[in-house]
Amino acid sequence: MGETTDPRGARPNEESRLFQAEELERMGLLPAGDDRGAGELFVGDGVRAEGWYRAWAGDGLTVVTCDFTILVDTLFGIDTRRYLTVRGPAASEGRAGAADPVAIAYIETREGWVTTPVPAGSHFAYAEVEYFEGALRSAFAELEWNSIGEASSLLAEMRHDVGWAPGVLSALDEISGVDPAVPGAALVYEGAAKVLLGSLVGTVAASLPESRDDRVGVLAAVELANTRWREGASQEEAASAAGMGLTKFKRLFQHTTGSTWSAYLTARRMREARVLLASGKAVAETARKVGYRSPTSFSAAFSRAYGMSPQLFKETVSTRFLDVAAA
Repeated sequence: MGETTDPRGARPNEESRLFQAEELERMGLLPAGDDRGAGELFVGDGVRAEGWYRAWAGDGLTVVTCDFTILVDTLFGIDTRRYLTVRGPAASEGRAGAADPVAIAYIETREGWVTTPVPAGSHFAYAEVEYFEGALRSAFAELEWNSIGEASSLLAEMRHDVGWAPGVLSALDEISGVDPAVPGAALVYEGAAKVLLGSLVGTVAASLPESRDDRVGVLAAVELANTRWREGASQEEAASAAGMGLTKFKRLFQHTTGSTWSAYLTARRMREARVLLASGKAVAETARKVGYRSPTSFSAAFSRAYGMSPQLFKETVSTRFLDVAAA
């Protein structure tokens, strides 16, 4: 579900608690104590929620498995910091097939709380690993990573490919299928989470240029996109940040991300727009916040990206759950 920046939840290494315990309790999933040595267990109160939610915190990551249903209309709120989430359906649900790859979700730094409606009857059954900055920096160190924003933005553009990366599905199945009562369950969680992270690193490494200078250049452009996505940055500025000529930059950036520079910035804006609309922001306000001077231009871009107007999207998420972390 996410993390909280509440200092009361701080861990010894000053990392925040890696799951939203207080928010789970507010939604009706109450703490049931230590989960037989493999994390913390939350159980539905039978009024607001029924089912269960388990969370095990490792070194720079959290493993979550759950199967619960929300019984009353509510809001889910999260105080976001930068982290990366990989999620797939619970093993008991089976796989939906190639048309519906495992979800890989990303949340980046935003100010304040992000909220989204959760209607009564919403059912959640998934296995998830949440990776935080320390684990990501260590894993991606050899790729000259400078910030978690680079990892989040680049992987978001590679969502389909990453979804079927070797090891992702098997690691999530291992997590989903383990019995927390079995001795060593925590070792299974940690091992599967590391395999999964290795799969993400391998997928990114395969997409980046082999030359160190070119690799650093592409990542510098991605970081520019992270800092300038709202007001925009020209392709010439991106090429300059990458230390490349324009022709070379166009070729390497599209090879790495699968999109042009302008399409990459637009996709970044649209992902933010979905979160804002889902949290109840008006279309005109959302347009302004994601860098559009005209709500009409924003609506046209949003409709091209998602096949519906932002107003219809907003109305839709008021009647069904939208995962605010979805890429």
